Amino acid sequence: MFCLVLAENTLEKVYEILKREKNHTDLFELRLDFLDKIEEGLLERVLSEPYHFICTVRAKAEGGKKEISNSKRWEILEYCGKKGAYLLDVEWKSLFFGKYKTLIKKSPLFPEKILFSYHDFEKTPSLGTLKRLLKRASSEGVKWFKIATFVKTFSEVIGLLSLIPYGKALGMEVVAFGMGETGKLSRILCLLAGSPFTYVFPRGGYPLAPGQLDIISAQKIYETLKNV
Repeated sequence: MFCLVLAENTLEKVYEILKREKNHTDLFELRLDFLDKIEEGLLERVLSEPYHFICTVRAKAEGGKKEISNSKRWEILEYCGKKGAYLLDVEWKSLFFGKYKTLIKKSPLFPEKILFSYHDFEKTPSLGTLKRLLKRASSEGVKWFKIATFVKTFSEVIGLLSLIPYGKALGMEVVAFGMGETGKLSRILCLLAGSPFTYVFPRGGYPLAPGQLDIISAQKIYETLKNV
């Protein structure tokens, strides 16, 4: 339900936080674009732990730490999938078109292990545009989709949250929330609307996206809202 983001420059540090925070959740996002170096042996060790891992090598244009070619990012993700990752985060814009669309759709990891993600750090497209995006994804056989956009009004928040049941009706699990101060609460409300999980950062850590909450605050707000 709460996906704890692990964004460190070494896998040793990732492992330390994993062990420290394991009592709060069993779902973690590995932000592999933050690593100085990917050591396959240690990465395999992390992935062999009895938790669920979403592996992400984010493109710099979509908030990634550094420039990594599309081919290298897919190579890393494919390795993680073969080593037991729960989900692989693939950007809809940068990895699902051109030759990578063919590679991904031919992969045995598609569609069950692929979480397609769509980000807009400046605005929220119209609800019609986002619904068409989900319809297109559904027609391609997608099973998991994440939408995170910058929101300025509460009506935009409501629109994003409405995409969650809309996606379910299309046969997809959808994670949808708003970024920014106005969207902060939507990171919890999305769970009540049916999102399978939401993203949080560790105790003593820092948000990787505008409005992201730490895991303790998120859990407290969720429990409060759930009982209203």
